Amino acid sequence: MVGTSQIFMKEMSDHLSSKRFYIIFFIIYLLSFSIAREAIQGITSETQRTGGGNVFLKLFTTYAGVIPPFISIIAFFGPIIGFVLSFDAINHEFSTGTIGNILSQPVHRDSVINGKFAAGAATVAIIIASVTSIVLGLGIFTLGAIPSMDEMLRISAFTAINIVYLSMWVALGLLYSVYFKREGTSALASIATWLFFTLFIYMIAGAAGAMGVSPLTIQRLSPSFLYVEAASVIMIPKLRILSPVSLEKIIGMIPTPLPFEQSLLLVWPHITSLTALMIIIFAASYTGFMKQEIRST
Repeated sequence: MVGTSQIFMKEMSDHLSSKRFYIIFFIIYLLSFSIAREAIQGITSETQRTGGGNVFLKLFTTYAGVIPPFISIIAFFGPIIGFVLSFDAINHEFSTGTIGNILSQPVHRDSVINGKFAAGAATVAIIIASVTSIVLGLGIFTLGAIPSMDEMLRISAFTAINIVYLSMWVALGLLYSVYFKREGTSALASIATWLFFTLFIYMIAGAAGAMGVSPLTIQRLSPSFLYVEAASVIMIPKLRILSPVSLEKIIGMIPTPLPFEQSLLLVWPHITSLTALMIIIFAASYTGFMKQEIRST
C-alpha cells in the first residue's frame, strides 16, 4: 500500500519524540524498577533458604511489599498506555484540517489508518520490550545467574502477550478517534471503557453470582481478566487449572510444574481471543475511516 511506510515513520517519530511518550515510559520504568528491586530482595532470601526455582519468572509475579506485581501493573495501567497513543490519531487530523493535505499526496486512504495503528502497536512493543529487558537485566546483574531456556521461552511469550494486549487498546483508542469528532470525547470514551472492564465488570460478576450465574463467565468478558489469566499461567508454571474443579480432582493432581508447551496450550484460547478482539476493533476502525467524507482545505 502506497504511503503506509511513510505514515508509519512519521507517526513513530511523533510518538517517540512526544512528551506523553517520555512521561509514560518514565512512570512504567519507575514502577518496574521498584518492583524488580523489591522482588529481587525477596527472591534472594527465599533462594538461600529453599534453593528456589524459576527465579527470573518471579521478578514479574512477586508482590513487592505494597507494590503489586508486574503483571498487575500492566493489566491495570497498560490500557492507558495503549489508548493514550491513539485516542486523537484521526480526529486531530480532521480538527486541524491536515487530513486533506495528507491525502492530497500520493498516499492511499487506507495507508493512513494502517500506518497509525502500526505505529501505535510498534510504540507499545518498544515500551514493553525495553522495560522487560531492564527488569531481566537487573535480575541477571543482581542474582549473578542467567535464565534457563524454559524461563526465556516463558518471558518471550509473556512479552508477546503484553504487546497483543496493549495493541488491542491502541485499536480501541483508534476506533473512538474515528467515530468521535472531538479528541476530548474519544479520550473520555476510552477511559470509560477502561474503567468498565478493569473495575465495574467485577461488580457485575459479583451481582451475577448472587443470581446463580457463574462470575467467572462474566469476568472472562473482560480483556484485562483474560490477560491476567494468560500471563499468570505462562509465568507461574505451577498454575495448572483456570476453572473451578472438585476436591477429588485437586487431590489426584501431581504437584509438578507444567512444561512451557502445556502452559501455552492451556491459555491459547485466551491469546486467540485477545488477538481476535484486536483485529475486530481495528477492522471496525478501518471500515469507519474508509467511509468518512474527507474534504481538502
